[in-house]
Amino acid sequence: MKKNFYTLILIAALCSCNLDLAPENVMVDQTVYSEPKTAQAALNGAYVRMNIFMAGAPEDQNNYAYSSYAWLAGDIGTENLKTREGGSSSQIALEEGEYDHSVRDGDILTSWRKGYNAIDYANNIIDGVTRYGNLENAENKRIIAEGRFLRAFNYFNLLKMFGDGALTGNGDGLGLIIRDKPYDGYNPEQIQTRSTVNQTWNFIISDLEQAIPDLPETPSAASGRYVATAPVAKALLSRVYLYKGSYTNDLECMTKVIEYATDVIGCEGYIFDNTSTVHHHAIFPSNEYDSSLASSYPDPVARSAEIIFYQPSRISTELYPNGISSVLYNKRTLFIEDSYPAATYTEGDLRGMVEDSADCMIGQGSTSYYPQDITTLKFTNNAGYDDVIFIRLAEIKLNLAEALARRDGITDEALKQLNDIRRRPFSPDKRPAFLTAADFIGKDDFINEVLTERNRELAFESHQRWDLIRTGRPLRNTSLSDAQKILPIPDYEVNISKGKIEQNTAFK
Repeated sequence: MKKNFYTLILIAALCSCNLDLAPENVMVDQTVYSEPKTAQAALNGAYVRMNIFMAGAPEDQNNYAYSSYAWLAGDIGTENLKTREGGSSSQIALEEGEYDHSVRDGDILTSWRKGYNAIDYANNIIDGVTRYGNLENAENKRIIAEGRFLRAFNYFNLLKMFGDGALTGNGDGLGLIIRDKPYDGYNPEQIQTRSTVNQTWNFIISDLEQAIPDLPETPSAASGRYVATAPVAKALLSRVYLYKGSYTNDLECMTKVIEYATDVIGCEGYIFDNTSTVHHHAIFPSNEYDSSLASSYPDPVARSAEIIFYQPSRISTELYPNGISSVLYNKRTLFIEDSYPAATYTEGDLRGMVEDSADCMIGQGSTSYYPQDITTLKFTNNAGYDDVIFIRLAEIKLNLAEALARRDGITDEALKQLNDIRRRPFSPDKRPAFLTAADFIGKDDFINEVLTERNRELAFESHQRWDLIRTGRPLRNTSLSDAQKILPIPDYEVNISKGKIEQNTAFK
């Protein structure tokens, strides 16, 4: 069945559909979830809520892209992005690690709520189709599996932000409030407390592993990789196990990373393009706003076969631009320091700045705002209208290289994956020599190189903060302890629960 991914008309017609409110009409639920066609429409809404949580999406046609705290938190507070003096207080808080009440109950509370709202949409899908659908129907099984994937994806992103010790090996620390049923209204007598970090990890992993058998076995076409398939779930599992186990070098976790990453890399349909200009021309094609065009919000003509899971720049029609806010392209509150490209990238690396090249990935950005400053060119629409890539093949190759080194040392396969990523962004006549085991003192030295290459490749894609935390490395503010590197629970949630929802250790 061809999916009309963003068709929400059926949801609006058949649901009262603020899904984080208590259900009022069982007949409406039964009507929606008993048939695959209408259940699919509800599932589409769950994808949109996930996009709204993670990277910006309109909630109506008059509300275009917005600045997503959940996404930007992955790079703010690292060397990748500098917060402008006098800029957003919530962005400054991420950089400094100090969160006053207005920030805790501002962007942090919004991210928390949007994450749990997206989880509740997924819970409605899973519960509704299980109750009212024919579970022998393959389409219904797939819809439930996609709901599980979305729930796991949302929980994972909340856990890395708020889990007290989630990325630093403290399985007994406070994780998340695990809700696996639709929200049935606020009841002060039934406030759930936070589960442990390990319980939350196990819930995420269980959802993904249960989803895989009922998801399509092969990737969608490159232009349709905005829905979950079995390879997408495996790719996410490779990240989940890496984040869970790297701080303590848990070899069982590394084995799982290797298993899932190897499956994904070997999956027909994902293609690692070795062309030096692939970042600028295929993975992150220019998508600048141009009022002279018939449509001033151009869609990318084609999408890279390296993409595994992404948020498309167009939700439904040209009236619905979607993507990371222009905060990056326009540099109003965030920019890249002049010293960053040379300190991060070697000469000739097109992922950085290359003089007189139109193919590099760091440059001026908007000329209307702070033209003296530079920014990433992975998001080039000054109206905030871009594809947002959640998972791509380069990350999975680096996951595999790191996990192999942690478990087995510097293997030929680990070297291959690192060399593939490291050498690609140079013109063929300037590519660095292949690294060999002899180039490293030992496996720790090799892992350091993998981590360096991860940031060169994945910078501004919401990875670096979490990579630094999970490997015990300092953030931009080097005085922050591990406990201070995550975000505080919103004060509102702590207060309304009368303390049953506990605050993270560093923010009590």
